[in-house]
Amino acid sequence: MRRILLIGLLMSTCAMMAQVPSSGTLTRETFVRLVLENHPMARQAALRNEFGEASVRGARGGFDPMAVASYTEKRYDGTDYFDLLDVGLKVPTWFGVELIGGFQDNSGVYLDPQNTTTGDGLVKAGAEVSIGQGLFIDQRRATLRKAQAYQRGTEAERQEMLNALLLDALNDHTDWVVAYEQLRISDTAVVLAQRRFDQVRGSFRGGDRPGIDTLEAFLQVQDRQMRQQQAQLNFRNSALRLSNHLWDDAQRPLELQPGVVPVLTDLASPIVFALADSAIDRAIETHPKLLRTRAKLDQFEVDTRYRAELLKPQLDLQYLWLGGVGAVNNEAGTTLLGEGHQLGVGFKMPLLLRKERGELSLAKLRLTDAELGLERDRTMIRNKVLERLNDIATFRRQTDLGADMVTNYSRLLSGESQRFSLGESSLFLVNGREVPLIESRLKQVEYLAKLRKAYFSLDHDAGTLWQAWSVNTPQP
Repeated sequence: MRRILLIGLLMSTCAMMAQVPSSGTLTRETFVRLVLENHPMARQAALRNEFGEASVRGARGGFDPMAVASYTEKRYDGTDYFDLLDVGLKVPTWFGVELIGGFQDNSGVYLDPQNTTTGDGLVKAGAEVSIGQGLFIDQRRATLRKAQAYQRGTEAERQEMLNALLLDALNDHTDWVVAYEQLRISDTAVVLAQRRFDQVRGSFRGGDRPGIDTLEAFLQVQDRQMRQQQAQLNFRNSALRLSNHLWDDAQRPLELQPGVVPVLTDLASPIVFALADSAIDRAIETHPKLLRTRAKLDQFEVDTRYRAELLKPQLDLQYLWLGGVGAVNNEAGTTLLGEGHQLGVGFKMPLLLRKERGELSLAKLRLTDAELGLERDRTMIRNKVLERLNDIATFRRQTDLGADMVTNYSRLLSGESQRFSLGESSLFLVNGREVPLIESRLKQVEYLAKLRKAYFSLDHDAGTLWQAWSVNTPQP
């Protein structure tokens, strides 16, 4: 259920969250803060880092120490066949060596001789290492490396989501400001037309103007009232679109009350702007889309290394020192370790390696495909940034030209109005001067909006919009 954001609620509740001023206006900085703090997509973006952290935490679990224990006994027909107790601890390390420690205590009439332990039991400690497959990288290390790359990718994904969210929000806010300014222009046009109609009607009643002038003046009032109604509709609809980005801290959607208006200075763009080639290159290199692709490349590189490692034969070595438990109590003639040892060697290797070679080929293909995609994306992003720079240059020239046209149309209207007051012109000519002036003012607002949006698009296409509009960084 949508809630109405009354002016009082906007001044009290939102002031705590985003410091909304008490003048009934919603500034761009305040609006952006509300979006970044409460919008569901902003909160979804924040979850991406948690996804990455959880993935790394899970991958690190492959190196967690593991306690193992087993106990087996057999009794039959009054005879204790055997009692087998084996407890221990295994500690994997990053270098592929697995440390092993444990205790065995076995007894029984029919105990297998190889399981025999003397005294109070047997203590063992040692290590197991793979000197063939798994020496440089194994599944545990590969999983952790890929999880760390995935974590970097989730940070880039968070930035991409914020970039997209802010671009939509800022464009809708700009449309809202434009609609409000065009409504003000339309209101002024209606007031001027009504005032002229009253003057012409008074002159007609005094016998100084023909009746046809009153009809023409009244038609101008009607035409501008029609435009005014359209401007009012545009402003209301733009406010509704703006409301799509407004949520409270309880995740309830908010709706702007009609009394809340924008600040017209939010339509202004930076007066001086220059972007060096080095800045363009730096922005492109740190673009979230490229960072996410590089994170995938890192994952594919790790997978390729791991698949190449699987082509090696498995050669595992295990060495355990054996000692008696009696050494713990300082019993004479016993040592904790060194009374014996246990050595094991394991070897295994497929003869054709078709599975391993196939998986390695797929890993290399995925890596090559990602590298080609990275180069393509880098070129596309650079060209998009250059396009936005071209847009800014063109829109700035159009804005300057539009401002000059407004000034010139104002001069024409002023001169024609003076002639009209002296009886040397007609109402038709005055209207003919005033209509282009109103149209030029409306178009000038659109030019300003295009220029302002072009700056937003530049930051978005360069991948820096989320940085430029962070909560603590107000922008011009």
